[in-house]
Amino acid sequence: MSQSTKNIKASDVRIEMLELCTPSFTFDLLPIFVEINIYEDLLSPNLTMDIVLNDSRNIPQNGPILGEEYINMRFATTSIGGSSGIGGDDVDPGYMFVTSITDRYITKDRQQIYVLHCTSEQAIINHNTTISRSFRGKPINEIVDSILDEYIYTENDYVVEETSGLENIVIPNWKPFESLKWLSQRAINKKNIPSFLFWESIGATYFQSVETLLEQDIKHKFVLKPVLEASTTPSTSAGITPLTSLEIANQFNIERNIISGMYASKLITHDIVRKKIEQTTYGLNQAFGSEITHTDEFMPISSEETYYDVPDRQHFAPQENIVEGTNIQSFFDSNIKLKTKHKQMYAKNINDKYDNKVEDWLLKRNALLQGLNQIKLTITFPGLSFLRVGHTVSINIPSNEQVIEEKAGEVKNREDMTDKMLSGTYLILSLKHTVITQDNKPQYYMTAEVIKDGLGDVPSYGEK
Repeated sequence: MSQSTKNIKASDVRIEMLELCTPSFTFDLLPIFVEINIYEDLLSPNLTMDIVLNDSRNIPQNGPILGEEYINMRFATTSIGGSSGIGGDDVDPGYMFVTSITDRYITKDRQQIYVLHCTSEQAIINHNTTISRSFRGKPINEIVDSILDEYIYTENDYVVEETSGLENIVIPNWKPFESLKWLSQRAINKKNIPSFLFWESIGATYFQSVETLLEQDIKHKFVLKPVLEASTTPSTSAGITPLTSLEIANQFNIERNIISGMYASKLITHDIVRKKIEQTTYGLNQAFGSEITHTDEFMPISSEETYYDVPDRQHFAPQENIVEGTNIQSFFDSNIKLKTKHKQMYAKNINDKYDNKVEDWLLKRNALLQGLNQIKLTITFPGLSFLRVGHTVSINIPSNEQVIEEKAGEVKNREDMTDKMLSGTYLILSLKHTVITQDNKPQYYMTAEVIKDGLGDVPSYGEK
């Protein structure tokens, strides 16, 4: 439950349905709910939800609530429109199955308050399902389609991006989510970019690359006051929403980025049949080539020489076109990975040319996905029911520096009034939809984690 909603700016919301369905009864929860939170996350395979109830009917006993129940709900904004029109889209997470009750307290005679925790239908199906099956000569997107259609059958729409190459795999009694996560780590899209994720959003399940998400149009614009242009007032109906709050959750962690291989890494492969060792290296500068889309154009680290010296890198095998410099993108020994493979791995006959091509995706994917944990903001704003994780938004953040006036009302350093490092395009990484009761009316606001993996200007240490 949220700690305080006193200063939260929220949207009016119309709740069309909010009911708890048990094998025996259906309970209308609209008169007794205090707060609803629905969570969607780009790194999570399923939605979750919690709902706070102020209950004088003792539903846990009279339902009873034993973990076999589900909540059915649907709502939409009524006072704020957006790119999808006035009112936005319905928020309908589908059947949300009760998983536990927590924080249950007797508040007064014949009244209690408690929290119901819920998860989506596809999560419940996943927990009760295993896959033991082989797939030969199929692209990963077809394997994903088969798993979703045959093992996780819900009312969700499935959005599966086309992948490159053919796979020969055996899934050895894994859960569907485990299988799909493993496939996402190996999938390469048609632009040869390995940045796939598997997640559930409201009404849809996705197997897509971050590349595809970053290619989409900006869904909405936000601004953090003070607004610099006095002639314009932010208006959600005009596609611009003032933020209620903004927290800089993360900006960079140089040690973590070095150790994780974001800036530079090395892969050693050992072919146990041919007794051959090969070496591949990858630097962040390669990830910011023209063929890969980022939130902004420039990588979040300079190409300058470091102030410290690093010994010559170790070479485990000859490698063509290796560039060993004195910047952080060339210190490949900061993260070394080892993978075994062999010629015609999983081959059925001598003509089977299958190769897992780990050199093409492992290091590149690692560098790209580390970008999801760079510049990260936590923002709160009135509910916009059309927004989902995976959408891109624009955020304008003023620079925290002194305003210089040439004359009264005329700002001399207007170009410096926007924080160019923090402002720009962001990808919504996680999203919490919150509906609360205020003044006996339901109100809707959202909290989002948004990330950007690039900068709008070249990092420079020149004179200011």
